[in-house]
Amino acid sequence: MALSSPALVLAEAALWANIKPTLDTIKKLGPTDFSDGSNGIVDVKPGATLKVPISSVSAASAYDADSNNYTTGGDTTWASLTCTHYLQGFDITGTNLDQGVDAPKMKQLFASRAGTGVAISARNTLTAALDGCTASTGCQIAAAGSAGTADYLALGDGLSWLDKATSVLAVNGTELAAIKAKFAADHITGTVTELGQYMGFADMVLIPGMTARACIVPASSLGFKARVPAIIADFPEFGAMTDPDSGLSVGIVVASVQATNKLVVNADLWFGAIAQSANAAATTAGIVKVGTAA
Repeated sequence: MALSSPALVLAEAALWANIKPTLDTIKKLGPTDFSDGSNGIVDVKPGATLKVPISSVSAASAYDADSNNYTTGGDTTWASLTCTHYLQGFDITGTNLDQGVDAPKMKQLFASRAGTGVAISARNTLTAALDGCTASTGCQIAAAGSAGTADYLALGDGLSWLDKATSVLAVNGTELAAIKAKFAADHITGTVTELGQYMGFADMVLIPGMTARACIVPASSLGFKARVPAIIADFPEFGAMTDPDSGLSVGIVVASVQATNKLVVNADLWFGAIAQSANAAATTAGIVKVGTAA
């Protein structure tokens, strides 16, 4: 069913403005799948298990004369993940309408609240995947505030398999503040990306709320999916909005609650993420959760 309410049609551009900064962060960290599937509506139901590719990348082995080929390095698998269902929106009651809530006002309410809710849900899914990685004993530095510029510049250098130039450093707010302070004391300033590149990484991103102080995320070691759930209930209005840039679709459902004479408008999505973690000693490729030296 196509969306027809003027407020929802007007809300689309503003909705994406609230979501895109989070999508940009997610795309920096690894393979993402925001494709809209079958016209934005795909069959994702409670407990559904989806697949996303993650891989451990290493150099190809020597030429094999018997097979007349080079064998590829690393392990590439379709990792399983279970998406979590998120709903975020607002209620429209008779009181709202009596107070003159028009289409532009409803657009503002929905785009801000639902868009922000979708972004927070996506970030929380990503954060949980990173926090779930194995704490490393093979990559440790002094506590935030005690580590110096030299410690940050050498971060990850002891991992012989790690390609820092194609890896992204994910940090929480405390660690980012410490990095900025230490670098500024040495007259080194720049954007978050520029500071990450100064340390030798492809990029650095802030992950608010992450329990881990920092995670080194090699290319293709974290996968993320977003899907619109199958719409099977009898809603008076439902549909999907698709971002032309990222391909992300957001389901929109409008439910009527007759007992309280109101409408409930929600953005409807499933998110899931899977991380390939390095072992505690960080001798195998994967996401390295940076430890704190004793």
